[in-house]
Amino acid sequence: MAVWLTFLRERLPLAVYVPLALGFTLSGATLGGGLALQPALPGFIGLLAFFALLRLMDECKDLDKDRVAHPDRPLPRGLLTPAQVQRAIAIGAALMLAWALVTAWLASPAAGACYLLVTVYLWLMYREFYCGAWLEPRPLLYALSHQLILIPLAFYSILASTPAAPAAATALPFGLLLLGAFFAYEVCRKLDPEAHPVLRTYLRQYGRGRTALLVAATLLVAASGAAALDLGAFLWPIEAALLLSLALLWLRPDAFKIPEAIAGVSLLAHVWALPAQFLWSRL
Repeated sequence: MAVWLTFLRERLPLAVYVPLALGFTLSGATLGGGLALQPALPGFIGLLAFFALLRLMDECKDLDKDRVAHPDRPLPRGLLTPAQVQRAIAIGAALMLAWALVTAWLASPAAGACYLLVTVYLWLMYREFYCGAWLEPRPLLYALSHQLILIPLAFYSILASTPAAPAAATALPFGLLLLGAFFAYEVCRKLDPEAHPVLRTYLRQYGRGRTALLVAATLLVAASGAAALDLGAFLWPIEAALLLSLALLWLRPDAFKIPEAIAGVSLLAHVWALPAQFLWSRL
């Protein structure tokens, strides 16, 4: 148990993942018309389980790279064995399948079906859609295939909290909002010009110009979702700040942590924008 607590502290910090899952949950509740916490609890549990299993899967998939580039992480340094993590992944996937049934009972069949879709898609991501050798040399397609899970996750976050919500009208813009923000963060957290070549970062693969254009494209997706949800006034300045910070790729390449930090703030702002707007409107 002690080794798992160490893993939790190092690679799955609750101070990060609880606010992330809670933001998803409260955003879903807001799109249904309110912020009632009790009906949203099943959605929160399902989202937290999703992020935990995603983290475990990534640790397992990245083991060979981490042995070279991040040997201090739990798996490369031997804190846990690959077999232990794979067993935890199998148990976690089974629990998520069971939670889909629980969600169908507690919330609605539509919410349970969405969570089932999320679970199956997550497993396909873990198995690299059974075409990993083909996807690996295509980093942009690889990333997009893994980020698209945010769309059914957006539907789930709404339906699990407010089964009667008009999900089709609100979930797609919410999904685009999340897709753009998460994708931008995914790129911006890997801007170290000295990163080990084995990590195959976007910066190394595409260069500064195309990497900046990629972030701009992801922010455009997020901005379109923000516009549809009437969140532009709140989120567009943050998106603009992130885009402007990419000038550091040319001016101060060693300051790559600055756009990474802004991307992290931007991600949390996008996840929490809806409940923040809801509460602000009632002050």
